[in-house]
Amino acid sequence: MVRRTDNRARRLVVAVALAMPWILLGVLEIVLRVAGYGGSYPVFVVAPGHTDYLLPNPEMARRYLAGGPFVPTPAIEFFRAQRTPRTYRIVFQGESSAQGFPYGHGGMPSRMLEQRLQATYPDRDIEVVNTALTGINSYTLLDQVPDILAQRPDAVLIYTGHNEYYGVFGVGSSRGFGAHRALVRGYLFARRSRIVQLLTNVVGRIARGSSSDGRAPRTVMELMSGGQRIPLGSPRYREGLAQFRANLAELLSRYHERGVPVLIGTLVSDERDQPPLAGPDAADTDSAAAYYALGQRLDAAGDTSRARAAYREAKERDPLRFRAPEAMNQIIREEAARHGAIVVETQRAIEQASPGGIPGHTLILEHLHPNLDGYFVIASAFYDAMRSRHMIGDWTAPVAANDARHSLAVTPVDSLVAVMRTDRLVSGWPFRPRGAERTAMVDTLRPRDLVTALAQGIVLGQVTWPDAMERLRGAADTARNDDVATRAALALAGEYRYSPEPLLELAELSRRLGRDDEALGYAQRALARRETAAGEQIVGQLLLKRGQRDEALPHLRQAAVLAPGDRRAEGRYVAATELPELEQRRDRSPRDPTALYELALAYMLTDQEEKARAVLTALQRVAPDHPGASQLMQHLHQ
Repeated sequence: MVRRTDNRARRLVVAVALAMPWILLGVLEIVLRVAGYGGSYPVFVVAPGHTDYLLPNPEMARRYLAGGPFVPTPAIEFFRAQRTPRTYRIVFQGESSAQGFPYGHGGMPSRMLEQRLQATYPDRDIEVVNTALTGINSYTLLDQVPDILAQRPDAVLIYTGHNEYYGVFGVGSSRGFGAHRALVRGYLFARRSRIVQLLTNVVGRIARGSSSDGRAPRTVMELMSGGQRIPLGSPRYREGLAQFRANLAELLSRYHERGVPVLIGTLVSDERDQPPLAGPDAADTDSAAAYYALGQRLDAAGDTSRARAAYREAKERDPLRFRAPEAMNQIIREEAARHGAIVVETQRAIEQASPGGIPGHTLILEHLHPNLDGYFVIASAFYDAMRSRHMIGDWTAPVAANDARHSLAVTPVDSLVAVMRTDRLVSGWPFRPRGAERTAMVDTLRPRDLVTALAQGIVLGQVTWPDAMERLRGAADTARNDDVATRAALALAGEYRYSPEPLLELAELSRRLGRDDEALGYAQRALARRETAAGEQIVGQLLLKRGQRDEALPHLRQAAVLAPGDRRAEGRYVAATELPELEQRRDRSPRDPTALYELALAYMLTDQEEKARAVLTALQRVAPDHPGASQLMQHLHQ
């Protein structure tokens, strides 16, 4: 009996000993969570201060990165937490090119697409929500799928593949597990644990503090790649392709299973004006540099067909794999066909818009990021693909490409920011040899005008983009620079989808320029965001001007309700209600000065200036000395 008791006690001690580490780990996990350490880092979070809206989580990248000097952030993309019957929701996935680097904001292809789709369907609420991050690849896109599906998208658009080798978890990345896909998936699952987050953060700090050469990387490109070369056809090269195919197949399959249409673009990069990033190799006639030199000679001789082939071969052989090889595009086409996705030939679109059909600096800034025209070509390719498949609805009023390009929500500040960011990128490795980096112009520039000062402030982190846009818009208003003021307001309207104010500013600008139909559209969109007295007022006034009095009255009445004590709002509503009677009095007594004066006043109160002017002219003919007529006419001329 004693022996049996001893055995039980021994087994209990062993069980407790075996369980103790797990108990301690569980306790530590609970303590870390209670203390607020780390987080779950969902793809979307409730917008601070606007609980009926969501936006991509600014901390999303911490789901994949332990920290360090480069932790990318997604674009600010407010969208409604609850869809409405008017909602058409698109999610745009990808990397830095999908995020519109180096422009961002209105320079993102997703914003260009949203702006054009919204103009095509003014009665719908078009949302193109961009979840792209710099420096990531297909592992991240695949990991985002459950969160994206939870938002019930009507379509998903994808532009990805350039970061498959050096992006986070890429086979050649300094932040990855090589070709071990199971390890990556396991790590992503384990990162939900606060203990794992603590360990990876500690290890990351130690690693950053013990750099082998004591030199910190200057750019994301240098940080992520570690300088690793991946020759064409090498095991690492093939592993990258296999990784991309497996992740893309699963990604497309998940969307297909849920009935979500996917449009995926083919990849394009600079082939004509970007020499091989690995540098020259004069000893090897089959090197990337040799093929690039051949392409230049053929190009100079006017043989663009053979030059195109040589340039492409140079890109393919460049062992610094920052530009996706053509095999990636083949994988995109094959996996899209297998899983019911739509291929958008963005590469072909860029080629067709490039001299000689060879992508270069006319549309691409450096090795792969497009300029504004290039991003617009990509956005247009997605627009045309959606149109050809009759997505959203009947395309009865498509927006012409020239009109869409002319009205992009990109300001001179955004364009100069792009110049400065591009210059900073190409000032270091791999565009220049290690040790031969140069100082970026943004670090030494002395601004002499507001646009330059704002752009420099944004790049250096001294000025926020919204503040810069507000200052730019204010200066443009003062200078009566309507084009810049309009672009700044458009950019703010695209950035802050919850706010009616930028749209109301656009409505007022459009009215001032005599574009009443455009003004009405902006004001109606502002009301769809939030009901305001100003919005109701503008809609009511413009409908009255159109002669749609019955439709205008509810808006004018609501404007007066929303702005109690506003005599102008009350007077405008009263005048609008009395207009039919006043017009009848004028018709009965066309030479009655009182009837003419009161009608002119009502027209002025309801902002129908042309009608007011005509009635006042008639009044001055009938009663040249009428005391109120000259005052009203003078007011009209102000």
